[in-house]
Amino acid sequence: MPSKVACCLLAVAGALPFSSCCTQAPLPIEEEPSDQVQIIDTHIHLYDTNRSEGVDWPPATDKVLYRPVLTEHFDEVADREGIASTVIVEASSRAEDNQWMLDLVKDNPDRYLALVGNLPIGTDEFAALLDRFSKDSRFVGLRMRSRPGGDAFFSDAVWRDLGLLAEKGMTLDVLIHNFTIDEVTEVAERLPDLKIMINHLGGLSITEDPLDPEWKESMEKAAQCENVYCKVSGIFQRAGVKPVPKERSFYSPVFKIVFDAFGEDRIVYGSNWPVTDRGGSYSEQLGIIRGYFNPPVMRLDDSERGERIAKKLFRENALRFYGLE
Repeated sequence: MPSKVACCLLAVAGALPFSSCCTQAPLPIEEEPSDQVQIIDTHIHLYDTNRSEGVDWPPATDKVLYRPVLTEHFDEVADREGIASTVIVEASSRAEDNQWMLDLVKDNPDRYLALVGNLPIGTDEFAALLDRFSKDSRFVGLRMRSRPGGDAFFSDAVWRDLGLLAEKGMTLDVLIHNFTIDEVTEVAERLPDLKIMINHLGGLSITEDPLDPEWKESMEKAAQCENVYCKVSGIFQRAGVKPVPKERSFYSPVFKIVFDAFGEDRIVYGSNWPVTDRGGSYSEQLGIIRGYFNPPVMRLDDSERGERIAKKLFRENALRFYGLE
């Protein structure tokens, strides 16, 4: 729609508030879960490009994301979309940015439940940093975004540090970009006490072509490990075609494979906001996911089961995985 495109261009230019960009009215009520689930969005990023030390991510060349993205921006999105609370995922590789984030959200613990941090796995300083940050109960785990140790991913130092994470009962999110799903499975099998979250539907590039059978097989193998979960998140970033499709049918085959593999107890909702704005609005991505995970679309005869799945996807599984119960 021209008005929507114009809105986005103006917002990028700074003429509109950040959260005004690419908004869309919520989907009709029949597309929403039948009960009012208190939704937890388990995947957002916050940062301030105006900090004197700058930011590690996003790069200044990113004309959509390179601007302050702070609590007031997400609060507006959350209030509009009915999001009760969130888990922040730290995208910076600088250890002290974990503390900056914890300090940023300390006055609103009901909305900002936890931080998935970023620490240098496989290094001499890892243990001390983990001890320090784990003293804050909101620091629930780590995300691996880049390969620790490079090609020597499965080094003794990496295994040592992943073992420390498991010993502390913390979690590991994995961005399937610099990793393979089979590597995640290897970690899960060797460290069965470490809860692992595969981010963004396992990193598949979704197109109109038949789904990659190797991806499907790898996801099904990973799902055999009971300590591995999958985030139904970042759906617009997984689209391998432009413009990013907004039809639920485009994503449904992937949703089905993930649900069939991981079941109702090990799938978790996340948006990947504000990166979502590269492909569409928060309302659009949430509406697509809500629209699929309801009894008629999933062909569930039992409406109570459908309500249970929605509660687990949008809230209960997140609480259990991140130890927030």
